[in-house]
Amino acid sequence: MNFWISFWSFFFFASLAIFAVLAVVVTIGGFYNIRSLFKSLTNRVDPHDDQS
Repeated sequence: MNFWISFWSFFFFASLAIFAVLAVVVTIGGFYNIRSLFKSLTNRVDPHDDQS
């Protein structure tokens, strides 16, 4: 019985650690993606502005 308690405890904490690492990676990647989105929006030029 002690083996299964140790096994599932290890599995639970390993899953928790993997989730924490993935959450940090996705948060950092999303931050850079949103930052590049706003940079591209500020650099965007409307072609109709030159004709007015």
